[in-house]
Amino acid sequence: MVVAGNNNTESYGNAEKTTAVKKPLMMLASLPRKLSPGGETVKLPVTIFAMDKKVKNVSVTMENSPYFEFLNGNSQKLSFTETGDQIAYFDVKVKSQAGIAKLELRASGNGEKAAYSTEIDIVNPNPYTTISEKAEVAAGATVSVPITPFGTGGTNSAEVSFSSLPSMDLGRRLSYLIRYPHGCVEQTTSAAFPQLHLSKVVDLTSTKQAATSKNIKAAIRKLGRYQRSGGGFSYWPGYGSANDWGGTSYAGHFLIEAEKMGYTIPISFKSNWISYQKRASKEWRYTEWNDIHQAYRLYTLALAGAPDLSSMNRLRETRNLSNESKLRLAAAYALVGQQKAANELVSNSNIDFKPSRYDYRTYGSPQRNRAMALETMILLKENGKARNLVEDLAKGLDSQKYYSTQETAYSLLAISKYADFIGGKGIDVSYSFKGNSTSVSSGKSLASRDLEIDTQATSISVTNNGENSIFITTATTGKLPVGEEKTVKSKLSAIVTYTDGNGKAINMNNIIQGTEITAKVIITNTTGLYVNDIALSQILPSGWEIVNTRFTEYGDNTSNKAEYTDIRDDRVNYYFSLQSNKSITFETVINASYLGNYYLPGIQCEAMYDNEYIVRNKGQWIEIKR
Repeated sequence: MVVAGNNNTESYGNAEKTTAVKKPLMMLASLPRKLSPGGETVKLPVTIFAMDKKVKNVSVTMENSPYFEFLNGNSQKLSFTETGDQIAYFDVKVKSQAGIAKLELRASGNGEKAAYSTEIDIVNPNPYTTISEKAEVAAGATVSVPITPFGTGGTNSAEVSFSSLPSMDLGRRLSYLIRYPHGCVEQTTSAAFPQLHLSKVVDLTSTKQAATSKNIKAAIRKLGRYQRSGGGFSYWPGYGSANDWGGTSYAGHFLIEAEKMGYTIPISFKSNWISYQKRASKEWRYTEWNDIHQAYRLYTLALAGAPDLSSMNRLRETRNLSNESKLRLAAAYALVGQQKAANELVSNSNIDFKPSRYDYRTYGSPQRNRAMALETMILLKENGKARNLVEDLAKGLDSQKYYSTQETAYSLLAISKYADFIGGKGIDVSYSFKGNSTSVSSGKSLASRDLEIDTQATSISVTNNGENSIFITTATTGKLPVGEEKTVKSKLSAIVTYTDGNGKAINMNNIIQGTEITAKVIITNTTGLYVNDIALSQILPSGWEIVNTRFTEYGDNTSNKAEYTDIRDDRVNYYFSLQSNKSITFETVINASYLGNYYLPGIQCEAMYDNEYIVRNKGQWIEIKR
């Protein structure tokens, strides 16, 4: 189209003509959204367009790739008797290597050429697992620590940590936070909060410093999506109501500390958040379980430089305050310089925390409450009590005991603040790994280094050149190959069925390309207790695609009563709570889009803050046929 005009005469006009934009030879490849390593096969269609009569015989070639094995060769021949298009199929088997594969395709015929290039993720759908080995090396001594890689290639990683503090398995615990697959406001905050203080106490490489800064900035940007117009933060993006603990106080706490450390926080966040917190503190009324909510809220206001002293005094005079509330309120008084009030609260409390039936309201536990108490002891310079708490927290982290994101994050956060508070004894070690020697000398309490591993078992030799004992922890991470995932069933049960649009059962061993299938999952709480914050991951096989039922004939037939739904390329995550001995049903409509042999992962369902509620099913191999 051509548009012309003359401003002087105010004359305008246009002309248009339909013109084909083409080359004599063109090509287009169609690929699944992802593939899984370790035996999946896919019939990749490559459409060739011969748009000129002179193009008769066309050769189509796919370049070799370290990720693929070609079952029918990497070259196909097509013959054209007239202009049009034909499809060349490449039978490709995925090797046991995860990563980003690049596909390079070439076509040539009668002097004409065409090329097509694209990338595809080779993703292992299994969850990450981290295994640790620990040792302690005395001054002047040398120890050897074994490292046994596992999992599919491309998912393997390992790191070694050195600490002058009691061993706390930093690598495994931090990896758990960073790789946690769900993203509510509490978990987004928990993944980033400990990293905020890492650089103060951990000797990091420049690469890790950059990665840590990137993670913190990403969390700050993401949290901006959770803030409501009233200033509070919701548990999931788009929720209409604010979440008191994890959303507003905990996320606000992180953002205030991030701002103090030089990070840029969202525009108007602070003023809106302070207004919300002050309004909530004025409206607060005591109940048996909510005093800690008020104490934490008042602490965050004091930290932000906007203390609500009248509400602090009102809470201090409230009867039957819990230990954790007294200690958190004491921290608020310490921040505003009222040491006497803070000391009185501490003297009337203790740090022998017991489990509470109300812990779930704050994603808490005795471990998390001890970590918050440590923060208070640091502010009050109670060195002896702080040291006892650190030893207790580190012992818990160093064990194999499960800790939620809140417990893990706050423990690491508080220990990092303690290490910064006491200054640490420093680290002076040298280590030998795969024939290479490296030295680490730092005045900080911890140091962390990545290790380049393959699939072979090896070891690291560490010599302590300093004058104090050093705790060593190696953390090896990987994903088990598809088909080798572990099944587990505890306090939750799952029934999975596959039906067509009419509700008729489908034989998953005989799927025709283009079939639309409803995957129906029934989750049952088999206990007599109500359980909050359950996450169900319905993972798709490669070559399948999710059908958005809001715009199809399925309509309300697949309305799922989840509190929040997160649809991704290869899975759908449903989040919900479940009453005792009750069931909930979720339906996901998927389309068998690409010919091939794929692995259908089992469902993964777990309570996000209680690992006793979990069920994981075994997957199965399926084939999509013509």
